Amino acid sequence: MTRLSYTKAIDRALEPLGFERSGKDWIRTRGDIWDCVNLQKSWVDGSVTVNLYAKDLETERILKSIACETVLGIRLFGERIGTLIDGHDRWWKNDPNGPAELAKAVREHGIPWFDRVRTLEDQATHWYYRTATAQPWRKPNLPALAVTLYRLGQAEEALALFEAPVPKTAIATLVTEGRCVQRWLKERVGEA
Repeated sequence: MTRLSYTKAIDRALEPLGFERSGKDWIRTRGDIWDCVNLQKSWVDGSVTVNLYAKDLETERILKSIACETVLGIRLFGERIGTLIDGHDRWWKNDPNGPAELAKAVREHGIPWFDRVRTLEDQATHWYYRTATAQPWRKPNLPALAVTLYRLGQAEEALALFEAPVPKTAIATLVTEGRCVQRWLKERVGEA
């Protein structure tokens, strides 16, 4: 009997759940939500782990439609499987039971993670840190948060994100993206 590879073990775990493999990614789309399981191999020692990513396709579509000097999009929100298991990063290497253990971890910890965030409210809170007290200009997904709030009917709250002073250490690309979304929001609020 031959041992299953990590790829084959994850294939077997995810295919019945509607995921389709593309290279080292397994993707499924449910409504507007895109789920991705990514098998990452270390270039240092050949060990592997799994990263989980999710995004809202409608929010991404809106972002990409906004005129801007840079291409707008969503910076993927994700989690590593070990963090979901016990809060620690975990990698598998040269373990005969490794593929089965990793596939089981994906089924038991990864798949439920995808179901934790389904609504726009959940996305604003958990993916984009709506309620976090940190300065908005330090949030890498500030544009996605603003569009999500707009989709929730909270355009004024979305616009308020951009009223905070821009810190000198803010990432220039994020500021450019934020200003593009701010202009887009102002146009929509003006239409209302």
